[in-house]
Order: sequence, then structure tokens, then C-alpha cells
Amino acid sequence: MKEENIDVLSDTFELYMKKGKEAKDKGNVALAKRNFLLAGETMMKMAKISQGKLKEVRMERARRLVEISDNLQKHPISSGGKKNEKTDADEDDDLKKWQAAEIPNISFDDVAGLEDVKKAITLKMINPVKYPDKYKLYNKKTGGGVLLYGPPGTGKTMIAKAIANEVKAKFYAVKGSDIVSKWVGDSEKNINSLFAEANKQERAIIFIDEMDSLIGKRGVDTHNDKRVNEFLQQIDGFSGKNPNLLLLGATNRPWDIDSAAMRSGRFSQKIYLPLPDAAARKFMLEKNMKNVPVEKDFNIDKIVEKTEGYSGADIEELCDRAKDEPLLEAIKTDKVVLVSNKNFDSVLETFPPSVTEKEVKQFEAYNEELGLVKKKK
Repeated sequence: MKEENIDVLSDTFELYMKKGKEAKDKGNVALAKRNFLLAGETMMKMAKISQGKLKEVRMERARRLVEISDNLQKHPISSGGKKNEKTDADEDDDLKKWQAAEIPNISFDDVAGLEDVKKAITLKMINPVKYPDKYKLYNKKTGGGVLLYGPPGTGKTMIAKAIANEVKAKFYAVKGSDIVSKWVGDSEKNINSLFAEANKQERAIIFIDEMDSLIGKRGVDTHNDKRVNEFLQQIDGFSGKNPNLLLLGATNRPWDIDSAAMRSGRFSQKIYLPLPDAAARKFMLEKNMKNVPVEKDFNIDKIVEKTEGYSGADIEELCDRAKDEPLLEAIKTDKVVLVSNKNFDSVLETFPPSVTEKEVKQFEAYNEELGLVKKKK
């Protein structure tokens, strides 16, 4: 099964878990039981297409979810129960996916455009691992993390996977929300266990998406402050000591991250991933339309012109929607129906870019503050 399908299963699993916990908190036993069972079934599907230790971890978690569901049936939840008391479903969160690290099969060749980004990342993260002697010879500074930031759907996760593939590193992909816990002290334990597990590997990358939700600016929330302090201590602890442990973060809101995380040795290297230019959009369109039956006069360049301001995720969704009508007609007539530019035009009429002009200007202003571009007079 393709890696994209694993991602779909993972998202489905998280959705069932969320619904199960919400139902549990409201005292709806039947709904909570059903969603935890569905979460267990989804996890078992993931286990069946996994190998080695990852397979064992996923099977164990699927078994655990069945037990949780059974316990809910035997011991109904009282809506007036103690809110600060952990239940089996809460404790399942402790079975984190830190062990579920694999080397991704995505390379830089799969990433459209972003040549400057690839060059910066190669210099900062890939070459120090591949050529440590050369970096030592030139006394080139290594270590510290890299923060990828930009509008949603610009390929931050894909870039992270490509880095892991390039250096053959185990890939620990987590979201800030995976680490943050409502239980006092648990967030700090999660951070500690994540770094401890990654440190066991011969070579690993910790990729944290939604960095702003993990290390927001301090001074407002005590729990956030403790979480940020623990995270910064972990960064300082491994920086320079384990050159084979790489730290990568991603965010759509870099301005919300605590400034201490941006200091030298931490996330001092910040790389902006903009919306795809014309060449990148054409690459994405060609990739998504490869081997798809199209009309003889099908013109990708016309679609490129009409999709300025669209993200990579938008382009993928656009291609998928444009195939709907021809597909339905092919099913109805049992004939091959060719995709045309008109199919794309029809979708574009009701499918605007997901990133607004206001959001783009916010990133431009942030880049000016960083000095990445000259301030407009």
C-alpha cells in the first residue's frame, strides 16, 4: 500500500479517537464504544500493512482499544464523574507513536520546484550527515534545528520526508497536538520520551508539525511555559552531541512561536516555503495527470496560467475533482471518457485558492521582519 494510504488511515484513526473521547466525556457509552472499536479496526488495518516492530506496536494498540471499548460497556461512564481522573481511554494516549518510525520513500525528485529550499536544506541538514569530515575540515558549524514555514499545502511535510529519505533516517513525524496533553506534567513526559526514543536510533529525524501549538510564546499560560522550557532543554541537550539526530519543525504561524526557540543552536535556520510558481504548478499538474486519458488538445499550460495563488494541495485536489465527470460518464457508458480543459475550467469556477491574499501578505511582512526580503518603501 502506498504511503499516502497510510496517511489516510492515520487521519481516520485520529478522527475516530477524537469522536470516541468526546462521546466518553459526554457520557454517551454507545457512541464512545463504537468509535473506539472503529479506531481499533483502523489501527489493525495499519498493522497488517506494516512490518517488524511497527507491526507489533500497532497490533498491540488495536488490541488495547478493543479492551477500552469492552470496559466502557461493562462500566458505563457517569457524566458527573471526576473530570481530572484518567480513564483507560485517556491512558491509551500514553501509547504514543514514537516507535512508529520508518524511512519514507519520498525523494527530492518528488518535490516540485523549491530549488533554493532544497539547496539550503542540503547544506544545513543533509551534507553534515553525508560528509562529516568535510564539515570538520572547514570548521563548518552543524547542529540545531530547521524550521519550515509557509502557507498551508506548500509541501512542508513532503520536504521533511525527502530529507529523511536522503540521509536514510528513521522518521518521527508528530504534531504539536500529539505532544500537548491536558494532564499536568504529561506534555513534558511526552517530549522527553520522544527525544529518548529517537536517540536510540542510528540515525533519526524528529519532525514536529504545528510547532506553534507546542512552543507558543511564553508569559500567558503556565502549562505552555513549562512545555516550552522542557522542549528547549531537550534541544540544548542533544545539539552537537548526536549529529545523527536531526530536528525539523513546520508551522503555518511562525510569528506565534516563542522567540527563544529561534536562537542559534535551536531553530536559527528558518526556511520559507512559498506558494508554487508556474514551473512548480506545471510539475504538479503533470504528475497528477500522468497516465490519465486526456483529449488530444489538452493543454496543461492553460491550467497553469489559471492556478496562480493555488497551493500544492489545491493543485492535487483540483486534478482529482476534474476527473470526476469523465469517470462517472465512463462508468455509465462503459467507455473511456477523456479528461479535457473544460473539466478543469468547470471545477475552477467553484474552487478558489485555499490561501487568501491576506495570508500571503502576512507571510511577506514576516519575511521582511526577518530580513529575508527588502522592506517595501
